[in-house]
Amino acid sequence: MSGLAGPGARLRSGAETSRSLVERALAAAERSTTGAFVAVQPESALAAAAAADRELAGGRDRGPLHGIPVAVKDNIDVAGYWTRCGTPGLGHHLAERDAEVVGRLRAAGAVVVGKTRTHELAWGMITPGCRNPRDPNRITGGSSGGSAAAVAEGIVPLALGTDTGGSVRNPAALCGVVGVKLEAGAVPMTGIAPLAPTQDCAGVFATSTDDCAAALAALAIPPRSGEIRAVGVISDRWAQRVQPEVAAALADSVEVLRSQGIEVVDVAVRHAELAPAASYVIMLAESAHEWFPATGVGDEVRDLLRLGANVRRGDYDLALSARSAIRAGLDEALRRVDALLLPGSPVVAPPIGAKLVECAGREVPVAAAFTAMTALASVTGAAAVSVPAPVDGLPVGVQCIASSTGAALHCAELLHTGSCRAPS
Repeated sequence: MSGLAGPGARLRSGAETSRSLVERALAAAERSTTGAFVAVQPESALAAAAAADRELAGGRDRGPLHGIPVAVKDNIDVAGYWTRCGTPGLGHHLAERDAEVVGRLRAAGAVVVGKTRTHELAWGMITPGCRNPRDPNRITGGSSGGSAAAVAEGIVPLALGTDTGGSVRNPAALCGVVGVKLEAGAVPMTGIAPLAPTQDCAGVFATSTDDCAAALAALAIPPRSGEIRAVGVISDRWAQRVQPEVAAALADSVEVLRSQGIEVVDVAVRHAELAPAASYVIMLAESAHEWFPATGVGDEVRDLLRLGANVRRGDYDLALSARSAIRAGLDEALRRVDALLLPGSPVVAPPIGAKLVECAGREVPVAAAFTAMTALASVTGAAAVSVPAPVDGLPVGVQCIASSTGAALHCAELLHTGSCRAPS
């Protein structure tokens, strides 16, 4: 199921029903070997599909998502499903009502078919137990790896995730799909398990920017306003520490924009090099506040929560001060251009089990590599969209950062449609 347009047209012509779409998605989820799903509920999904079919037959059309199967990350409440947050025991609960973001998608007619795999408590950039559909020997990234895999594998055309330190953009880049991190405060986080509340954001995965736009409309995110006339490529040295194929994809993306008459300039973002450290300290402190002391969690997350519990108030305040300086630098850069370009990940998907990855002549811990490019938007609350670059090998994502979700998505649209038009 590659996107919304085809199934939507067949639904409205009567050539297909929501029930048949949902049955196909459920069968694909059952056959999947990527580990994308942790739970499906055929009975409730088929009942919702039947209701969507009745509405369409009766002349009620809720829009592009009406009758379309979608998936939801397992730290987001879906009524009737257990929310397990990827953990063996901590914080499990049977959701009595939908999270706000799920409720908005359902109001637009979407049909939830299941919950997707996440790193434990969403506190990590790898999703254990999840395989990359582009190469099953490689990781999906995380923590929303299950949602990215479900879309990349074609099981569903749309999935919800969350992004605190890059957890939508990282797996989107590694799996070759579009991933949207909403700007901070764009939607209520009601019904979503917190990790670091001042950085937690909801996000969307799809195979195209058009489909993401349809999902954002359902989520009541304001559409873009104005045009993209100038885009900045972040020229700071830290932004250039990427694998060669990532650098080549970014350069190709610049040419795609220029071919459409967009001015592309190098831009420095003051204090941006502090973003990974500031984001990490904030996440440590806030996650410990939410979850420590923890029982029933794995060693990796327990160690992070213990570390967070030992973050001193002065260090947390210093990280918040750094955040303010970084945001000021980002705002300054965005007064010169309409959006910024940055790789979604500095590396392509590493093999499963890899602890280190080679990047710019250095061996770097996988988690550190994955947050190097995503921390800027995470710590500042900016909107960011990872869009796949046209490459022959493993997927590479290019990140568009802007003050609003609409502007970031518009920049991504220019890249996506321009790349599709470019000769192969």
